[in-house]
Amino acid sequence: MTERQSSRRRFLQLTGAATIAGLAGCSSGSPESTPSTSTQTTTANATQTTTQTTTAAPENRMRGPREGDDLPEDPKPSDGYPPEFDAVPEERSIDTSSYDTLTREVHDVTVEVPLVPIEDAYYWYARGEARFVDARSETGYEVSHVFGSVLSPAPDGRTLDPTDDWNEADRVVTYCHCPHHLSSLRAAMLLATGFENVYAIDEGYQAWLDRNYPLAGSDTSRDYTVRTIEGETSRLDAGETAWAFHPQTDQVEATEIESDGSYALELKFVQVDAQSTIQVETPSYAIQAPLDELTSGTVTADTGTPAEQTKATSNSTNGTTNGTAANDTATNDSFSLNWRI
Repeated sequence: MTERQSSRRRFLQLTGAATIAGLAGCSSGSPESTPSTSTQTTTANATQTTTQTTTAAPENRMRGPREGDDLPEDPKPSDGYPPEFDAVPEERSIDTSSYDTLTREVHDVTVEVPLVPIEDAYYWYARGEARFVDARSETGYEVSHVFGSVLSPAPDGRTLDPTDDWNEADRVVTYCHCPHHLSSLRAAMLLATGFENVYAIDEGYQAWLDRNYPLAGSDTSRDYTVRTIEGETSRLDAGETAWAFHPQTDQVEATEIESDGSYALELKFVQVDAQSTIQVETPSYAIQAPLDELTSGTVTADTGTPAEQTKATSNSTNGTTNGTAANDTATNDSFSLNWRI
């Protein structure tokens, strides 16, 4: 038991919280509501279709803090833990061996990244039993993030990364908006560099928002607009990563390339519009074009104008999922991007 867990146990005993009954839930999470999707068309020199996806908050009766509650201050914002909450879930066992895993190749080392269901991640969060890492960009983090989490962008973190001072035996949970492509890249890197107990949230950051779990940032009530870029590259790139970058804000989106060379990047960027320049990269090409052009047809090597490959694509890792797979979102100040705009 860590010192923090021991301290929390003593705190619960002193306050009598150990007698509070709560719904333990299960490792597979709560039933989901059916998402509703609306399509909005915007004109700015060209036609751009953006899709706003909203999901009704799923039924979730697990005891614990929620966004909008009178939450305590975070005394140690760099440790990745939330502050101690008065209301916490009832203690239960979690079988992490049943989790789906995603395989990543990091520096020629194969790493298995476990995908933790959102309800289990929240259970650890509310009880202070895991450190939380936001694997997205600084821009995305500043707009909103999990209350208590630190910014450590995929795949390598920051130059002075908060995880550098953490105990490698501590449990760490990473998340992004993809729902788990960027977070699994960051988790894989942490595991490859010595951390022993790292998970990526399976359903991603949107599931945290849908459940009204605690947030921090400048715009925690933001509804994210999803802009989809569909593209094709060489079939030899199958299993590699396709990337989308917004250089002005350093926002990044990533997804795995399918066996036929196709890919779909679901951008949840903030502070962009139809004319914002986006760079798209696969191992076979790098191009730049306005966002409305990228979302109006299938992107290929002939789309837009050629661009210089960044170090991000040379850092990309192969990945296969043992269970589930999906898109992801995140950014990284360790990319050392060489933009030519």
